[in-house]
Amino acid sequence: MEQKFGINSLDLQVLREFCEHEGKMVKYRKGDQLEREGDPSRWFAFVTEGCFKYVRYGVSDDKAHITWFSFEGEFVCDYPYCLDGDVSEVSIEADMPCEVRIISGRELQALFDSDPKMMLQTCGY
Repeated sequence: MEQKFGINSLDLQVLREFCEHEGKMVKYRKGDQLEREGDPSRWFAFVTEGCFKYVRYGVSDDKAHITWFSFEGEFVCDYPYCLDGDVSEVSIEADMPCEVRIISGRELQALFDSDPKMMLQTCGY
């Protein structure tokens, strides 16, 4: 299956293969967090089972606002913040039992550093 991403329909097969071969398999229970809003963002992962939701908590109402989902066969991360550990803009949590192949944002940045064309293609340039 060819993985596509974004409005430019980029082929991200290399990133998927990198996660599958270099990533650690991690299981999450429903409600477990991959990232927490306001903490440094650290992870980039490929979802092999389950679904993650991206949640922002309202400043004025303190309610959870779901902004995105990542499903089986898709990537899950707070990109590009995960590349250098910037503060995560969202909480990312398992919406059901999930399994991912996970790498650190630093590992992903090292891959981009070794192949600058890949980073440009990932960013849509």
